[in-house]
Amino acid sequence: MIIIGERINSSRAKIKEAIEKRDALFLVSEARRQVEAGATFLDVNCATAEGNEEENICWAIEAVQKEVSAPFSIDSPSAKAIAAALSVNKNGKPFINSVTAEERSAREILALAKKFNTNVVALTMDDSGMPQTADERVKLAEKILNMTRTYKISDENIYFDPLVKPISSEQNQANEFLSALRLIKKMGSAKTVGGLSNVSFGLPQRKLLNKTFLSMAIANGIDAVIIDPLDKESMATLSAAVALLGQDDYCMNYITKFREGKLAI
Repeated sequence: MIIIGERINSSRAKIKEAIEKRDALFLVSEARRQVEAGATFLDVNCATAEGNEEENICWAIEAVQKEVSAPFSIDSPSAKAIAAALSVNKNGKPFINSVTAEERSAREILALAKKFNTNVVALTMDDSGMPQTADERVKLAEKILNMTRTYKISDENIYFDPLVKPISSEQNQANEFLSALRLIKKMGSAKTVGGLSNVSFGLPQRKLLNKTFLSMAIANGIDAVIIDPLDKESMATLSAAVALLGQDDYCMNYITKFREGKLAI
């Protein structure tokens, strides 16, 4: 299971301040804590920090990779910022987060994915917005896959995010997301990814819903999750779900996490 740590995001006030003040120690501490908690990739998003996004994301990538070796998920709505970050990345094969089915922007992002041989988070949406049904999500995934293949990008490098909507306003959306996961998994060797916390927006006890949905997504074949690895309950749930599904050889990872005191909830 790939775990993409989501904490280095300038939408968080302390991260935004660290980027603007060039506080490398704070950023490295956030990165290191996530890796120690189980993150296998580190998402980096500087889109809402003051100043030039290209300069900010390059500084953040360079600051972190001096001290932490985990690969990055380079997260930006700007192809220029993504290109700049990729040019300074030294931490192995990253993710580009993200591409959509909107053809104009997809061409820019997929050209970068091909040039730098990256993984890609592919959002099942286009310029008309987020789809309602699993079938609509799959049609958009097929459209994106056709585009990636024209760039001769391996299907194995594509991770589709079916984009869950809040069940507080649309009660069937968790089911549609899970159905989309299963259908996309039938599309050759492409993989799936998701940021799952949106499912609980507007409801009480969000953590309960989030961790339950996480286990359901794992059971339905999700390959990577974008979460806060410092959320001990979610990480414990993930370890338990992977073990129960037979994806943890002899439950050794689960046992190791227990011995390290990481299963306490």
